[in-house]
Amino acid sequence: MRTKFIQKRLRYFKRWQKRNKFKLTVLIVLFLSAAFAYAGYMGNQRLSVNPKSYTPLLNLIGKGESNGNYNAYYGNPRNTEIKFTDMSISAVMRWQKEYVATGSPSSAVGRYQIISGTLQGLVTQLNLDMNQKFDEQTQDAMAIALLERRGSIEYVNQELSKEDFAANLAKEWAALPKVIGENPEQSYYANDGLNKSRIESRAVLRAIEPITAH
Repeated sequence: MRTKFIQKRLRYFKRWQKRNKFKLTVLIVLFLSAAFAYAGYMGNQRLSVNPKSYTPLLNLIGKGESNGNYNAYYGNPRNTEIKFTDMSISAVMRWQKEYVATGSPSSAVGRYQIISGTLQGLVTQLNLDMNQKFDEQTQDAMAIALLERRGSIEYVNQELSKEDFAANLAKEWAALPKVIGENPEQSYYANDGLNKSRIESRAVLRAIEPITAH
């Protein structure tokens, strides 16, 4: 009896489906449209970071990488003679190329010790004019772009833990500690013979905490 009842209901549903094929198609289209619209709406609701809230972390990174000197370069964090902040981005990139050609193992320049390859990538990502000065504002904007690349937006959207975000930052800035894993106080690049961590893990985590959304 149960089998006959199910078969009867299936036959009824098939007849209903045939009679209402157009209505059913419309309903499916409306449902899918609503689902895609909702997904798009939720995607647009992702939080962005309040740029001012980056300040403690930017200051900490600058301290570890260059003692906060916007005119620092690899091997000379106290530099005051070469004014990178008065140079155009293209001029800085030429200087980096020449500096490496003289035998330097690194092309890192500025407060955040940005190497040539990263600098070129940021110019493309931010659509910067090569004649724009490599001044304090430009360097800060580049550092923020790197923070976002390493997960700051995911962090404020609670998609990335504070510790994992800190670990990502260590892959960008050698002066920061790994925070997680084996030897968490070491630089991610400790074995390259050039870099070491200059900041404690707890200081990095403390500097991340003030980062908030708009």
